[in-house]
Amino acid sequence: MVKEKQKTKLLVALIALVLVLTVVLIIVYAARKNGAGPVPAVTPRPSAEVVVREREVEKLVTVEKEISSEILRDGLRDMGLLVTEEYYFTEVVSYSSTKKLWKFDLPLTESSYLISYDGVVSAGVDLTQAAVVKDEEHKRITVALPKAEIRYTDIDLDSFLLYGEKQGVGNRISVADFNDSLVELKQNAQDKALARGVLDRADKNAQLIVRNFVASLCDPREYTLVFEVKAS
Repeated sequence: MVKEKQKTKLLVALIALVLVLTVVLIIVYAARKNGAGPVPAVTPRPSAEVVVREREVEKLVTVEKEISSEILRDGLRDMGLLVTEEYYFTEVVSYSSTKKLWKFDLPLTESSYLISYDGVVSAGVDLTQAAVVKDEEHKRITVALPKAEIRYTDIDLDSFLLYGEKQGVGNRISVADFNDSLVELKQNAQDKALARGVLDRADKNAQLIVRNFVASLCDPREYTLVFEVKAS
């Protein structure tokens, strides 16, 4: 009787063991099928792609260390005269001229016109005068730029509209009168552009362009970029 009980217990234990092993095998099989494998005991070797990227980073760091003050300076100077801000305007101008006899206006001699025109005042920085100092010890790049200046004022001759014209007797408006008027118009446009801060915006835009240029060659997280005004 005792032997029969022992055989029964042994058989139950074997069945339980088989069931446990079966469940374990099912779990392992399902895990492998879903792509989840056992955690490796050692750190896997980096793939070829990782190795290549590491070498690219090392190469980039090496190249960055070779970027000197002279290379940065020459790169900026190659940009030449850089227009960084434009002020567009539309003006309406009247002109009048009358023949005089001593201090008196002669009747019927008044000549006049009323016109409108479009134009642009361009301001920029001469980057051929830029100076650069790269301080590796303090991780600082100092760029000295000249102040922005008005480079030219352009009047669009195709935009001229004539609203009124009057030719006085013996007092026709000459080409010289018109050219003198254009010179005055350009000066007035420049004065308005200056009053509205065209040079300040030109300086800021120039610094933004220089900042992007330097950041393309030197890591901005590693170097501090400082701007100075270059003495004329």
